[in-house]
Amino acid sequence: LLGIGNAIMQTSLNPLVSNVVEEDRLASTLTFGQFVKAIASFMAPYIAMWGATAVIPTAGLEWRVLFPIYAVVAVLASLLVGFSRIEEAPADSRATGFIGCLKLLGNPFVLLCFFGIMCHVGIDVGTNTTAPKLLMERLGFSLDEAAFATSLYFIFRTIGSFTGSYILSRVRARVFFCISSLMILLAMAGLLFVNLPEAPLFIYLMIALIGYGNSNIFPIIFSQALTHVPENQNEVSGLMIMGLFGGTIFPLLMGFASDWAGTSGAVMVMAAGAAYLVYFTSRIK
Repeated sequence: LLGIGNAIMQTSLNPLVSNVVEEDRLASTLTFGQFVKAIASFMAPYIAMWGATAVIPTAGLEWRVLFPIYAVVAVLASLLVGFSRIEEAPADSRATGFIGCLKLLGNPFVLLCFFGIMCHVGIDVGTNTTAPKLLMERLGFSLDEAAFATSLYFIFRTIGSFTGSYILSRVRARVFFCISSLMILLAMAGLLFVNLPEAPLFIYLMIALIGYGNSNIFPIIFSQALTHVPENQNEVSGLMIMGLFGGTIFPLLMGFASDWAGTSGAVMVMAAGAAYLVYFTSRIK
């Protein structure tokens, strides 16, 4: 139920935002939303830890205090949106079914955006699973020591989302997207071809580059898709959220590649996704 509700919110909120901000500010606004989301993701384990160690009042819930806290935030946000006056663009009177929605993938640009979302989420999930393994395999770290790699990735994703909302309000989306995707590709190449024993700093730097670069990919692609087919924004939004299943496809491919070439094989799969994002830069309006 949490997953379904989250998917519905993501699908509906993005077209809603397009009704209250100018088209040239849509990407930066969606990026700021990603920044807030990153804070929530980053804080979740700490709230659970504080609850488990009784640092905050828990009413006997211990680590589960996380759920009522986030529930209050979600309900409050929903009420605020519900009571806000938003002039929405009139909906298309023709009902669009699931098949009709999928037919929008026949639009070449929408299809490219769909694959772009898949690559973004695949790199996101893939980095979370592969980064600790890199430290364990190449530097002999324990599982506890290697877990810092995931935190580092989220720290730079949060920083990237925050600074990206400012940068995108002043820099063209294509330029910033190009820089971001090149950062990811450069970092993947570094993890593949540079092996510095006893030097975790280099791997940390590459993980930070991936985190910062990947932080603004989603909102730029999403805003491009919404503005490309303004008459079908709800349907396109649904398709882009459906592209999140890239988070299941990439780990599967990375698993096969890891059986063949270890963690380097997993990095190669993510590098292919990064190369696609670099190509996608040429299609951004």
